[in-house]
Amino acid sequence: MFGPNGVTFSRAQQSAMIDKILVNASGVDVQAASPTVPSDALMGQMVEQTLNSPDGIRKLAFAMHPVLKRRLDYHAIGRNNVLLVDEIAPGDVPYYDLDIPEFGASFMAGRGQPVMHQANVKRVYFPTSAVAAIQQVPYEDITIRRYALFDRAKERVAIAIAITEDDAIIGTGGVVETAAENGPNAPAIGAPSLSRNVLAELWGRLVGKQLQVGAYIMHPLQYKEILKWSSNETDQVTLNRLVEHGLIGGYFGVPLLISTRVSPTKVFAITTPDKLGRLPERKAVEVKIFDNVPNLRWDLLGWEQIGVGIFNNAGSAEAVVPVV
Repeated sequence: MFGPNGVTFSRAQQSAMIDKILVNASGVDVQAASPTVPSDALMGQMVEQTLNSPDGIRKLAFAMHPVLKRRLDYHAIGRNNVLLVDEIAPGDVPYYDLDIPEFGASFMAGRGQPVMHQANVKRVYFPTSAVAAIQQVPYEDITIRRYALFDRAKERVAIAIAITEDDAIIGTGGVVETAAENGPNAPAIGAPSLSRNVLAELWGRLVGKQLQVGAYIMHPLQYKEILKWSSNETDQVTLNRLVEHGLIGGYFGVPLLISTRVSPTKVFAITTPDKLGRLPERKAVEVKIFDNVPNLRWDLLGWEQIGVGIFNNAGSAEAVVPVV
């Protein structure tokens, strides 16, 4: 492969160039992964030639697919800790049977409609719809920032998709909240502040339905109250673990999931993902790059086709706790 000014690029250099473009998104140490790493100037020439070649945009988009999926898995709480991802084959219909029909199911209706609740059904259909995010990369910013803007653009696309997913799962009006308000664990527990008694009551509601407690979900404003607990409110070992582990702490063996997408005044207890619901994934995340010549920019589009649903409303319980 020959670059500008007669510079010859070997296959190792081409591979290393792609690695260096994606290093910020994947976290891979390029120096350790490849023995031949091009300089920034050489990388710039290779990127320019890749983008200008007839098949270059498709190759660059294909290289972004696994990296963007890793970024999505890293940011998204809902698909990692709340629901079980179910890969749907082409033509399959995402139907799920309810273990306890009278408890009903809650799911994202799709097409921009709010979350729906169905009561006393034996089988429920979780419709899938497209989730997309687009990031713009101006031509001039590419030259000014020496191509690092592509890395940040991929991160922004991944974060936007993850936020959309989490809003539908654990956000206000999401499936976790809808299930808690329409399930056998309603009405919500009320308390003036977050205490171990609140967590114990939530634990008891799930265990009382013969379900294991998988996690507590709360906003950082509620988690900070836990960090204020003294040794009189919890044992010293648990208190030390909460402080040391931060946002991935646990309380008596139950993980604490922290997200800004959760309502600040709500605290949830959920059962394990396999007993709670599914995230049917009909089309995994994909990246497309478009050369928007009239507006002098590249448009990076990430999209997927998924559904979101809870088929066991007994697996979610909520407490209403004012922000102190």
